[in-house]
Amino acid sequence: MKNVLSLFVPILFSTLAFAQVRPAKTEMKGHDASSVEMRAIPARTAEMDAPTSAPSWSPIYDTADFKYVLMSTESYNDESDNLRYTIAKNLPDGVKLVLLVNSQDVAAMKKLYAPYISMDRVIFATSTNISNGFWARDAFPYPVVDATGKLSLVEPNYYRNFTAGPDVAKSLNLKNQRFNFTFVGGNLLADEDGTCFTVDSRRLYTMNPSKDLTNTYGCKSYHLMPHTVGIGDVDEVLKPLGNHVMLTNQESYVSSLKSWGYTVVMLPEIANTYRTYANSLIVGKTVFMPSYGVATDAQAQKVYEDLGYTVIKIKSNSLSDDYQGSIHCQTMAYPAIPEQQLLEELSLKRVN
Repeated sequence: MKNVLSLFVPILFSTLAFAQVRPAKTEMKGHDASSVEMRAIPARTAEMDAPTSAPSWSPIYDTADFKYVLMSTESYNDESDNLRYTIAKNLPDGVKLVLLVNSQDVAAMKKLYAPYISMDRVIFATSTNISNGFWARDAFPYPVVDATGKLSLVEPNYYRNFTAGPDVAKSLNLKNQRFNFTFVGGNLLADEDGTCFTVDSRRLYTMNPSKDLTNTYGCKSYHLMPHTVGIGDVDEVLKPLGNHVMLTNQESYVSSLKSWGYTVVMLPEIANTYRTYANSLIVGKTVFMPSYGVATDAQAQKVYEDLGYTVIKIKSNSLSDDYQGSIHCQTMAYPAIPEQQLLEELSLKRVN
C-alpha cells in the first residue's frame, strides 16, 4: 500500500499544480452587444471629440508585415484555449506574442504558455482587470501609421467596459488616441491603399462612417457593405490580401468589388451558420484558418494555399456555433515598431 501511495501522491500533486496555473474560464457572453448593453451605449452628441479633418495617419492593412500578435488570456472553453496555444506554437519566426493578463497572473501564464512558445518571444501587457478583452479585435486599440512610419493606436469606446486599452498600448510604448464614439475593430478592414471596408449593420454603433473612418482612422476612402450574413462584422465576409486581391464568401459582393478594381477570389460559404473562413489571421505567409471538420475545410485551405500561404487549421466549431466569433475576432496584430520607438521602449514598464 505504501508503495502504491508513493507512486500516486506525486502524480496527484503534479496534476493539482498544473490545474492551478490554468486560468479560470470567463463567464460566457454573446459576441454582439445585448439589448441591455445597447441601451447603455451613450448617444452620440454633435461631433463629440472626433477631429473635423483627416489626420496624418492611415490604417494598417489586414495583411501588413506584422511583428506582434496580441490576445487576451481570457478563456471561455477548450476551443478558445486551443486557439491561443496553436497560434503561440506556430507564430512565424521574428513575431512576438503580446498577452493581456491580470497583473497577479503573470507567473501562472508563463507556466501555461511555456510549452508552446519561448518566453523571450512573449510580452505580457499587465492590467489590474482584463475583463471584456476576449474579442481582442473589438476591444484592443486599432493600429495606424503616419507618413514617417511612426505607429500609434486609435481606440473608440467598446460596448462593454474595457479599461485595459492603455495597458495594451503601454506594453509597446505606443501612443493611444482615444475617441468618444462606440465602434468595434471587427467591423473595420483596410487594404494597402488605405481604403476601408465596414458592414452597414448595428455593429457600427455610434460611429459615423462618413466622418469617423476618415477623421479618426485615416481611411483614404471607404466602402459600406450590405449586411448579408453573420452578426454584421466585415471580418466575417471579406479579407483584403494586398495587391488588390480580395477574398470574400459573398457572391453578392463580387460585382462591386470588381468595379472597385479588386481581383476577387471566392471562399466557400457555410450557409445559415456563423461559420466563416474569412475570419482568419494572416501573419506573413502563415494563415491561421478556422476549421469545422467538414468538406469545405479542404476547399478553403486550398484557396489560401493556391495564393501561396501555409495554412494552420484551428477548430472553431463551438466558438462559431455559439456566437463567439473565431480567430480574427480573438486576435489583434501590429506591425514592426520603428527604431526610434524601440529605443523609447527602454523606459517601458513591462514584466519579463
